[in-house]
Amino acid sequence: MLYAVPRWLTDEFGRVSIDQILYHLRFGSEGVLSSDPELIRRFLWRALALPAALAVLLWGVDGWLRHLRGHPDAWPRPWLRRAGRALAVALRWAAHHTVPRIVPLMVLGAGVAFFVDSFSVARYVRGYFGDDYFAEAYVDPGRATLQRVGKQPKSLVLIYVESLETSYSDPALFGHDLLHRLNALKSRPGVVSFDSYRELMGAHFTIASLVSTQCGVPLKSIAMFGGNVQGEKVERYLPRARCLGDLLAAEGYRNVFLNGSSLAFAGVGKFFHDHRYHRVMGREEWIEAGEPPAGMSGWGLRDDALFRRARAELGLLMKSKQPFNLTVLTIDTHHPYGHLSPECARRGHEGFEGVVECTADLVAEFVEYIIARGWLDRVAIVVQGDHLAMGNSSYQKLVRNPERRVFNLLISNDAKLAANTREVTHFDMLPTILYLVGLQVKDGRAGLGYSAIGPVRAPRPPNHVASMSEKVLDYSATYRSLWEPPEHLAEQPLPAPPQPAAVDAAVNELPS
Repeated sequence: MLYAVPRWLTDEFGRVSIDQILYHLRFGSEGVLSSDPELIRRFLWRALALPAALAVLLWGVDGWLRHLRGHPDAWPRPWLRRAGRALAVALRWAAHHTVPRIVPLMVLGAGVAFFVDSFSVARYVRGYFGDDYFAEAYVDPGRATLQRVGKQPKSLVLIYVESLETSYSDPALFGHDLLHRLNALKSRPGVVSFDSYRELMGAHFTIASLVSTQCGVPLKSIAMFGGNVQGEKVERYLPRARCLGDLLAAEGYRNVFLNGSSLAFAGVGKFFHDHRYHRVMGREEWIEAGEPPAGMSGWGLRDDALFRRARAELGLLMKSKQPFNLTVLTIDTHHPYGHLSPECARRGHEGFEGVVECTADLVAEFVEYIIARGWLDRVAIVVQGDHLAMGNSSYQKLVRNPERRVFNLLISNDAKLAANTREVTHFDMLPTILYLVGLQVKDGRAGLGYSAIGPVRAPRPPNHVASMSEKVLDYSATYRSLWEPPEHLAEQPLPAPPQPAAVDAAVNELPS
């Protein structure tokens, strides 16, 4: 098990941290049965069944050899009988010396070493004794004053594309640019794309990328498995953190989250509900809204159906005078094999790389739909991968690129929009998105991030990204405090989920 479980996790999810494991033991287990059933099957086979079968086989071989050692004449061939006698002598010597004690200890020690190395356990333990980097670098967005850059802030369309990275654009790896339609948008005035969008630990899996881009903080397990909260149910998700949904709701925005997979998985639904998203849709909610389960993948609503729903939602939101934030999270490009929808197959795509290209086309078509209707005067668009790709069927091609980066696009009708840096992280997206819609935070700082567009109001420290990469997961009492319920809410029951508004009912009545 010490070998099998780490190897399975690494093959499925790439580099995996202890924080990530501990987090999913708390939140991910609630929705694991709602996730891809193939994921569960592969875990049962590779992490449990194969190690158990190997253990039984070794036990059987050991019993057989013990029997032959006591009955040399039982060997089926004369030459085997002679070899058996020699083996018996060797086994008798070993049985009375060190092998029975040393071999199990060697196997156990090697297994523990492999486990420790696979999950960077030493790095995790060392983080408890480092400086509180988070406390020094964190700027509380809840205490920042938002200033309007223009007359009226724009609405936001924010699209997270599962595992989308710039490596898929490399013809040397894939024969042609799989993201050609998205990359074609970069030539438009008012479009910014950062050359080096770095993925750091604490932002390297889906829910962590959502938290880091919307709250400006990493996702780590310290607050959930330390001190007085250890073993207790976390009732609120980062209740002391002020995130994108909180800030926009305070400015009068309506926040909507559309997602193909179950909201129970990894606490995704809890995060958005607790940070003032008014409408939160996942697999179960889509079924209630009339989407047939038979047309879904193992994870949930396919991307073509998701964008069909997103177009309808956007149309209704545009009819209202209220500013809005429409956040969409795709799923079809999830490792290891992706989910090829009938629509993508109809377009002639096949295999995992076909899934990537088709999803990128669907995203580009959605953006082009917004542009064609002249809505960029009211809407700013952000497209980005949630994180780098993990152990998918094209992974060996991806890792040949030494400069893997998260795909990203910022789209507006402001021809003067420009980046002030080429290197960003997930944490920079919160102040960057706020500036993009016309809401500027003091010094361009929020959470751990710096606004990457507009004038530079607070210069980044030297070696900023390298230092953050090394220290961002270190223990922090300040970070842990973000998980503690505010005093005025500690004794109050959890708020009821937001009641559906007319726009919700209208979208639910759309034909499947």
